[in-house]
Amino acid sequence: MIVGYNFFGFEEGAIFDTPICTEMIDELRLNEGTYDEVYVDLDTSVSDVPSKPSSWSIQTIMDAKFTGDLDAGSLGADGFKVTRVQLYRTVYGTESWELVTEFDYDEAYNMYNFTDRYVQNGVTYQYAIVPVANEVMGERLVSDTVDVSYHGIFLTDRKENKRLEFDITLGDISHNTNSSVNEPLNGQFPIVVFGNSNYRSGNLSVLPISDATKNLYGAGIDKMQEQINRTSWLDFLNNCKAKVLRIDSGVLMLVVTMNAKETHMDGDNLRDLATLSFDYTEIGKLTHEMMQNNDLLATTDRGKFTFNDYGEVTSA
Repeated sequence: MIVGYNFFGFEEGAIFDTPICTEMIDELRLNEGTYDEVYVDLDTSVSDVPSKPSSWSIQTIMDAKFTGDLDAGSLGADGFKVTRVQLYRTVYGTESWELVTEFDYDEAYNMYNFTDRYVQNGVTYQYAIVPVANEVMGERLVSDTVDVSYHGIFLTDRKENKRLEFDITLGDISHNTNSSVNEPLNGQFPIVVFGNSNYRSGNLSVLPISDATKNLYGAGIDKMQEQINRTSWLDFLNNCKAKVLRIDSGVLMLVVTMNAKETHMDGDNLRDLATLSFDYTEIGKLTHEMMQNNDLLATTDRGKFTFNDYGEVTSA
């Protein structure tokens, strides 16, 4: 099938819808012609409309655009062998791309899955992958837009994503700067000098409840599971590691938590429940370097899809 090129004077171009068996075919040869683009896909339901494809999918085999090289893949790396892949992110409508993560490329896998949990609520993002061959960076392949929507307050690191659910108290958020006041002996007014510090800090409290108690629907409290659940929370808050504080109002902070406090509720029926309160302090921007230095970059899951002759996934 040749799309968009007219050999015989047809207005719609020269299109031949001829089903062929594609099993075991691993070579494509073009001879004696002028070609602008060659697109090969496993999806046999592709329309015969003579228009060029605009993007790749998991079933696309190649999209050779003939831009002065022999690279027929979705990602170009100037002819070098790809060794790793970088993932970038930008807020839709801007061109400020930031590196999110990078991972080694393995030819044995054709599917890489990465979950980006450090995102701001209500924001539309776009992602892009860039192949890297040694030090040579290839072309950027941009994704469709991704809308972010979540409800609640979360503390997240590489391994855990804890949601604050019940009896949440969101205290004041302090915006901290430093300054020095100097009072000259021969002057009426002081001289105030400001430093570069500009960070946020605050306090949060929450009533954590175990799944076992939730499943009792108010008929009782699972004492043992409540103790186990609180211990898990306290270990998380006191592990001296950086976390990301996400609030559905749009707050997104790289923080450390400290001064965790456990306060049990009054009354014999409720004393097995306890409120946890803690302080947090912002320690930097959510850049790739800071995330990497604080062990916050999530790992990438790998898999391998296989397809039948109709482009349907047969195994993963």
